[in-house]
Amino acid sequence: MVHQESYEVFDQLTDKQREALDLAARGFTSKEIARELEISPHSVDKRIDAVRSQLDAMPRQRLVREFREWDERCHSITGDPFTVETDPESGPEEGTQSTGETLVFGDALVFGSHLTRESQARRLRSGIRPSDLSVGWRLLLVLMAAFLAAAAFVLVAAAGNALGDLLS
Repeated sequence: MVHQESYEVFDQLTDKQREALDLAARGFTSKEIARELEISPHSVDKRIDAVRSQLDAMPRQRLVREFREWDERCHSITGDPFTVETDPESGPEEGTQSTGETLVFGDALVFGSHLTRESQARRLRSGIRPSDLSVGWRLLLVLMAAFLAAAAFVLVAAAGNALGDLLS
């Protein structure tokens, strides 16, 4: 599914759906979101699944990743409409905005000159974040890291033993 289609769905979210997705985008699990919102984990999953169903049953990790991207792009400055007022001395000109009319500047973040070096680097990095992984995958990664550390220890011990035999 194209990002634009998911962005349109994100623009139509209910407050409760946006609240649940916002916490999920910050790395909270369903249980943690439920505790934060004082609702059941089942209710959290229903809110998120309602959004997933609008996006052709998009996987939750991808949904959270696209929501995070949408939130950073669309709401990183204020997220509020901006009203431009006309100067009373200049008088009305043809083609100008009427007083109180709301304009939406949707491309204000495109230029990127205001981005810090860290935020630019974060946007360039792609891949899976640890918060996107399920508990099972996190456990598997921890076990793999422990195995690699043990293997490195065994190799260092064997090298030390061999060096000790050579010197004696």
